[in-house]
Amino acid sequence: MPANVLRTLLILGLFAAATAGCQPTVGVGGAAASTGAGLAQAPPPAPLVKMRPAAERGRAVYEKVCWACHGNEGLGDGPAAAGLVGPRKNPMTDFFGMFGVKLKGEDLPSRPANFHNQVAQRLNTPFSLFETIRLGRPHTAMPAFGPKPAYGANRGFPELKDDQIWDVLFYAKTWSTTPAAVAAGQEIYRNRVTDIGGGRTATCMVCHGRSGDGRGDDLSREIAARIWGWDKTTGAGIFTDVNFMLQRKPSELYQAIWNGRGLMPAYREKLKDDEVWALVDYLWTFMYDYRPARGQ
Repeated sequence: MPANVLRTLLILGLFAAATAGCQPTVGVGGAAASTGAGLAQAPPPAPLVKMRPAAERGRAVYEKVCWACHGNEGLGDGPAAAGLVGPRKNPMTDFFGMFGVKLKGEDLPSRPANFHNQVAQRLNTPFSLFETIRLGRPHTAMPAFGPKPAYGANRGFPELKDDQIWDVLFYAKTWSTTPAAVAAGQEIYRNRVTDIGGGRTATCMVCHGRSGDGRGDDLSREIAARIWGWDKTTGAGIFTDVNFMLQRKPSELYQAIWNGRGLMPAYREKLKDDEVWALVDYLWTFMYDYRPARGQ
């Protein structure tokens, strides 16, 4: 085989290996909440959040750090938005850089997120949004505000503490709902009596508790006797379990209410679509301090 062909194949092989092992990722694994039977002997996982998030504190962070790109009202229309481009760094430029070959990538436009986009907000877990802020989003203008950017992400300024990131992401989350929706969700949760089967009726609060911690009426004690973790205020249906809630998409909570799950009855014939979403928006307030965002 000619030497030049062998050399070309070697370079292509090295390039393939490098790109396969260096794909940009933002991990969303997190620390899974232990709620299964037989795990009682295991130590409980460390809370993902050390301090209860607060939208009001998040607003102060947002108006200092985020507004220039995402806009005063979270529409992605800040004064810096129009000129944003992704970083030129990628696996190909890095690979050829090892051989002294400098490649210049294109300046690709990078649009900031619009936090009023309910579809996007409902398909992301709070934990994935936390990692996006902390690690940055590779190959976009979204920088990392944590101590170490993900590969392909720029470093943001100033560096934010984890508690500040939780605060600001829940502030941004408030734009995907409204005060009226949250109030409607609270009304349904506390006062809407529905048929739950077996000739019994109840509100959400009867089973899940006024504070969302599973400490409700007699029905909640029945559930605790049948579901490991409920009595320990952990797992599905315990809205104060931060580890569980932070790793759940709003769409997952919607599906659990709409279709039912386990002992949870289906509400698709008892609540309207917008009522279920209002209820989902309210459930998050059990684990963070809700305040309406600017412009609401």
